[in-house]
Parts: sequence; C-alpha cells; structure tokens
Amino acid sequence: MKKLATLLLAAAMVLGSVAGAQAIDWKVRGTWQMEFGLYDGLNFVKHTPIRGNNRNKVYGSGVTNGRSNDNFKAGQRVNIQLQAVASEVLSGTLHFEIGDQQWGRVGTGSDRNQGGAVGQRGGIVMMREAYIDWFVPSTELKVRMGIQRIDNPSFSMGPLVFGEDVAAVALSYKFNDNVSVTAFWARPYNENFAARDNSSGVGGDMSTAHAHQLDNVDAFALMVPLRFDGFRVTPWGMIGMVGPNANAIPNTAFNRLVTEGMTPAYYQTNKNRFRRGLDSDGNLDRAQLKLNQYGTMWWAGLTREITAADPFRFAWDAVYGSMTQPEASFMNRSGWHVNLLAEYKLDWGVPGLYFWYGSGDDGNPRNGSERLPVVNINNPNSGFSTFGANGSPQAATPENVLGMNFYQAGSWGIGARIRDMSFIEDLKHTLRVNFFGGTNSPAMAKYMLGKKVIGDGTFAGQGGTRRDFATFRAENGVYLTTQDYGVEINLDHSYKIYENLEMIVEMGYIHLWLDQSKSVWGPSRDGNIRGVSLTDAVKASVFFRYSF
Repeated sequence: MKKLATLLLAAAMVLGSVAGAQAIDWKVRGTWQMEFGLYDGLNFVKHTPIRGNNRNKVYGSGVTNGRSNDNFKAGQRVNIQLQAVASEVLSGTLHFEIGDQQWGRVGTGSDRNQGGAVGQRGGIVMMREAYIDWFVPSTELKVRMGIQRIDNPSFSMGPLVFGEDVAAVALSYKFNDNVSVTAFWARPYNENFAARDNSSGVGGDMSTAHAHQLDNVDAFALMVPLRFDGFRVTPWGMIGMVGPNANAIPNTAFNRLVTEGMTPAYYQTNKNRFRRGLDSDGNLDRAQLKLNQYGTMWWAGLTREITAADPFRFAWDAVYGSMTQPEASFMNRSGWHVNLLAEYKLDWGVPGLYFWYGSGDDGNPRNGSERLPVVNINNPNSGFSTFGANGSPQAATPENVLGMNFYQAGSWGIGARIRDMSFIEDLKHTLRVNFFGGTNSPAMAKYMLGKKVIGDGTFAGQGGTRRDFATFRAENGVYLTTQDYGVEINLDHSYKIYENLEMIVEMGYIHLWLDQSKSVWGPSRDGNIRGVSLTDAVKASVFFRYSF
C-alpha cells in the first residue's frame, strides 16, 4: 500500500510539473535568409599606389573585412526568437543568430563565415538578445533586464548615436495616451583590459596585477515620447563614463568605439599608434599617458514628426554630443548633427526630399575632434542609404562602405527618394539618390596620412609612416574633407512570393570625387606615394527571406 501511495504521489508531482509547464505560452518567430550577390570596388581603389614602376590591379575588391577575394558571394543566415510568456506581466525572450555562413568558406576560430564548405558543421550559433520583461506589481512600470536592442529616438534617418544590442536595464512608464517616459542603464563594455606591467619601461611584460580595472563604459539615458494629434516629439538625453583603461584595449571590445567614432578622428585613424604613448607592440601605453581618471560623455537630442498636413509628412532630428578625457585633451570629441525629411504620400508611392549635416574636424589635432561622438550604430533600416551606410535589413550584404558612422558625422548631403513604389500587387520599389560631401578640414587629413606633423611628431600618422588612400580606407573607411564629394544611388525591390516568403533585390552605386592634389589625397611629399587610382563601388544582390 505504501508503494502504491508513493507511486501515486510521484505521479501527482509529475502531472503537477507538467501542468505548471503548460502554463507557459511559448511563441516562436524567425527568419531564414539566403543571399547571392555581385560586388566590386568596395575599397574605391582600382590600383595599388604607384611605387617605382609597379602598378597592380587590386582584385577581390568586391568584399570587405577580408571575408573573401571574390566578387561573387553566396551565403545565408538564420534568426530564431523564442518567447516564454507566463502572463501579461511576465515573459522572457531569447534570440539566436546562426551565421553569417558564406557558402564554400571553411573558416577558422571565431570567423563568422565558417561552416559553409562541404562537410563542415558550422558552429556559429550566437546569442543576440536574452532578456526578461516584467511589470512592477500593481503599477504600469515595465522593466526589461538583459541583453536587448536599444535605439536612440529618431523619426527620420534612424539612430544617430546608439543603435545596437547591449546589456542593459530599461524602465518604461506610460502616464497617458500623450506622455510616456523611458530610462535605461547600459553597460557596453567592462572587464576587457589585460593590464601591462610598465615598471621596466615601454613594452614591459604582460601582467594581471591591474587587469579588468577601470575599464568599464556605462551609459544612462532618459527619453520622453510625447504624442498628440498630428505630431510626435521626443526629447532625449544620455550621459556616461569611460574608464581610463577602456582606451587602452587594443583590437578588442573598445576598438569598436574607436572605429565607430567615440575618439577623435586622427586617433581613430591611427588605431592607437602614434609616436608617443606606445608600447613595443604599438598599443596605447596607459602608463605613459597617465590615464587614471574617468572620462565623461553626454548627448542631448530632439526628434519630431509632423503628420497634421497629411498626406505631407515632415520629420527632423537634432543632436549634440561630447566626450571629454580629463588627462588627454587630444582624445576629446564634441560635435552635432541635424537632418530634415519631407514626404508626400501618393497612391503608388511616397516621394521625399532630405538633407543632413554633421560637424567636421578643424585643422588642429591638439584640441581633439569636432565630429559627433557615436557609441555604436548597427541600424538595419537606415532611411537614407542601404549601401554607403548601415541600412540594409538583409543577411550579410556589404554595406557601410563609406564607414560605420559616415552619415552621422563629418559629412553633409542632400537626397531624394521614392519609397514603396508599387504598380503591381506584392511588388514594391525604393529609389534613392544622394549627393554628399565632407565637412572635415583638409589639414586634418594630412595629419592622418602623415604628410603633416606637430612639433615632436606626436601625431605623425601611423607610427610616423606616411600612408596612401588605399591603406587609409582599408583601416578606417572614407574620410571626406571640404574638398571631397560623392554620389550614391540605391534601387531596391521586394516581391512577396508567398505570405511568408519574400524576394529582395538590392542594387547600389557610389562614385567619389576626391581632392587628389598634393595637399590632400595625392602624392606624398617624400615622393614614395604618387597618388590614388579610384574606382566606383557597385553591388547587385538577390535575397530570399522566409519569415514566420
């Protein structure tokens, strides 16, 4: 009898656990994306620099980031999002990304393209988001904790300062239909610094004595969305601190902040390699620069949309930002950006005009940079570009060929677009034409290239070596001065084959007019580099996207 009672009790416990599990409502969403594309000229360089009598064609200029030397690429990516819903006030979300897998690519180590060759088993399952949503009991205060997507507000161009998955705690509260508020604390970087023992001078042995100390980067933001009949407006602000050792992390986490514009332009382009303040490996030497205090950063922005005059729509963004390093003023950065958008909705499409302007560097590297600081921009739906900027929502199509934050800082432009054109059911088109130029001083470009130095040579290019445009572009993206211009054309199409299957065709073209005089991108004064041979960047990609 005892055995029977025990079995019944165990069965009840099992049934109870099953019943508890059934109380969770599981929701699954995802996409499969297949990509086939032709690309060329993404480094804008047709030939290598002329040295002596040598002039070589740069083959494989169709792709970036060293992923391939071919102009044709095929690949795929899968996104799966799982949501466990306990109730209206509690849920958890987990988002996996598998890929990008480049077809035929073996890959090694952490290469995202591994697993595409015959017989391979790609081990590229990555966690993009993992967070929980819950409401404070008996209130309308919503809390989201974990790795999540955060964008700064924008009704026109897309995020200008912050737009990426990040570890954060976000709070949001809706007062009424007109007023709500969102605040968050995010930690983009922490515990990535491997300390060096500099007691023996520059380039001492590695030491863990001070590892992971004073290397955190934290951001705190407040956004106040206001919604009324005919218009919306959102003022927002963000402040943060940058640990002194975060600046000394070579080629790891903080390197993205460097390459995406957190530090001054010349510091960005030199990749931590200028004559003073280096160790023997060419990395920033914290001991020599004596960085012991936290730096500060802050932004204030306003975005607005007006729909009262429908079918007209007007939107604009304005933001100013600053980063200050108290012990190294040449690392300071402050700047601003504005953009305007006007659209008119027709039955067959939405034509529009837009304009942007981002402050650029002056000619003095000692006072830092005058461009807008940008933490991290990974915007899958930039309204102004799907080729030069990060705007393509597709798999691994080459984008950002002008640089990660080119459209946010150091440039101006005017553009026209017609989006969502449709003359046949389930078939849409978007056409964009942009004419742009740089707002940076030509003198700053000369410092970057090593053609011009200050005093003891502190800011003399990469380790004091003069560079050409090809080397510069490969490391840093395009940096345009007030004497440089360009044009970009996007023609994108989407066709809904089935309810859940879409075919997308993206075509892009970019042409640059650079000042190739001796004073900027032309010959070096030492005669070793005699100029640059430019080519146009083009892409033609076909994607198949299954969404569920």
